Amino acid sequence: MQTEFVTMDLENNPAWNAELNGFKPVITEYAEKGFAYSGFVPTKFGPTGKTLIITLVFQKG
Repeated sequence: MQTEFVTMDLENNPAWNAELNGFKPVITEYAEKGFAYSGFVPTKFGPTGKTLIITLVFQKG
């Protein structure tokens, strides 16, 4: 089984939430390469515990 990882920064608004934009083209790109989206891993948190960076996980085979 082949696994690929793509790290994405969330757009952080210090006064409110962090938003993830740009994930749809990444998922589409990997789907076209034969990968399936398997999930994500939060990889960086802010001082208040808000998730700031995630890693998308794709697998095929």
